[in-house]
Amino acid sequence: MAGSRRDTLNGNDFLQLVEEGARYLERHADSINALNVFPVPDGDTGTNMLLTMRSMLESNELPPRDTGTVAQFSAALSRGALLGARGNSGVIFSQFMKGLSLGLVNTVACDGADLSRAFAEASTASYQAVGNPVEGTMLTVMRAAAEGTRAMTGSSVDVLSQALRSATIALALTPEQLPVLKEAGVVDSGGQGFVAFLAGALAFVSGEKIPLEISTPVNSLGTVNVNQEFLEHTGTDMYGFCTQFVIRGEDIDVVWTRQRVQTIASSTVVIGDNQTIRIHAHAEDPGPLLTLGVQLGSVDQVSIQNMDLQHQEFMALHGYTQEESNLLAVIPVASGVGFSRIFKDLGATHVVSGGQTMNPSAAQLLDAARKANANHTILLPNNSNIIMAANQAAELSGGKVSVVASRSIPHGIASMLAFNPDLDGKANIDAMTAALDGVQAGEVTIAVRSATIDGVSVEEGQPIALLNGKLIAVGATPNEALLNMLDQAEIEVGSLVTLYSGAGNPDMTAQEAARSIQLRYTGIEVEVLDGGQAHYQYLISVE
Repeated sequence: MAGSRRDTLNGNDFLQLVEEGARYLERHADSINALNVFPVPDGDTGTNMLLTMRSMLESNELPPRDTGTVAQFSAALSRGALLGARGNSGVIFSQFMKGLSLGLVNTVACDGADLSRAFAEASTASYQAVGNPVEGTMLTVMRAAAEGTRAMTGSSVDVLSQALRSATIALALTPEQLPVLKEAGVVDSGGQGFVAFLAGALAFVSGEKIPLEISTPVNSLGTVNVNQEFLEHTGTDMYGFCTQFVIRGEDIDVVWTRQRVQTIASSTVVIGDNQTIRIHAHAEDPGPLLTLGVQLGSVDQVSIQNMDLQHQEFMALHGYTQEESNLLAVIPVASGVGFSRIFKDLGATHVVSGGQTMNPSAAQLLDAARKANANHTILLPNNSNIIMAANQAAELSGGKVSVVASRSIPHGIASMLAFNPDLDGKANIDAMTAALDGVQAGEVTIAVRSATIDGVSVEEGQPIALLNGKLIAVGATPNEALLNMLDQAEIEVGSLVTLYSGAGNPDMTAQEAARSIQLRYTGIEVEVLDGGQAHYQYLISVE
């Protein structure tokens, strides 16, 4: 672009600066998307940042053009970015805009010194929003822009020129800071998106066309040339679900919420204020995150993306095909980080996130089996509501998928214990199916409505216990309901009772339950493991 130089910015200038930054990003969005290899293909970085910018530029809180101050425009843009943020990169960029707004409070028109101060605030705010900041990402590039302009005075052109230089140098160094980028042979995609934004901003204030190059080479497919060894190493990785939503409420504790989200998910970004919070997180099961949101207020703008499917598309985009494997794979369905870890430790290839209230489709199960890329795959549905979908996936597989009809997580674990990778598919299916009869499965949860079932009356909110899918006991507390259920389980001497404690169930409470069981029944073993499942205080195995 060609235009006049703007050393000092009024409110309308500031808006146009952001608009030109968005235009630069839009022109390079596809190339930025192709760089996205960290931490997983979490949507498309360039697209997510662009959609975030469009949302803030379309905010109905923006003052009319030529009427507002820099402070008013920056505050409105920040609010629009918060409400419209998409993906990890978009959420972090929205926090950058929030920091800019904080640095420009009460500013009618801004010069270089004002921008320098605002960049420092923006970098700090961005780091604070991320649960576990990682260097070599867009956070590093944002901080470099802030540090490069620290305490600068003079014109907005001088400050933005230095910010772009510093950010560009930092971007080039991201592969040295983050092994996954170096292995893939690319720079950080979010950092590249931020550099594109700065280039557009500088183009506006300088009145000159600012060149921007995505330096990573392009392959014959027209996509970024990602190192094939990196693709091979990530070919069987599982990533779970990218979960995003907004919580609206009153007196929400942002710090507490951020800490809580960090305990149940990864790649967490929690931003906002005591009335509106946006959450971005990666989880094998999005259920606990949404449950937390409902507990805190009204949940809106829910977006759940299957990152495993995104990763498959990413691999195909870069021309990667996995060689046929001779392995026999087992894929269970489970909810909770604890159960995912348990099944993988027992030999599962990977785990499909699902269970009660979240039943995966036949297509999702078949996709998981295809990704396992084994000669034969055994599905463990681990829930009576998922068995039919698993059978449909098997029918669609052309004989490459079989189902062991586990009706619960305890049944699935018992079946997994019978798995022997040295045996063929039929021998394993027979052994794993036979193992289902050797375990009783119990569940302790809270009644969601009042009812009388099988002669047992329960009130809404009352702890209840099921044994092998049948409601048989209630209690004043989950531990009491658990003991009342076990009284009807006909526990024999030498039995093993395993308690899988759910998300949010205090470890002290689970250990207290184990001690009570040990005192009540002689000659048995009791084990407590972290299941991490939502909705159920305990899942119980008696064998």
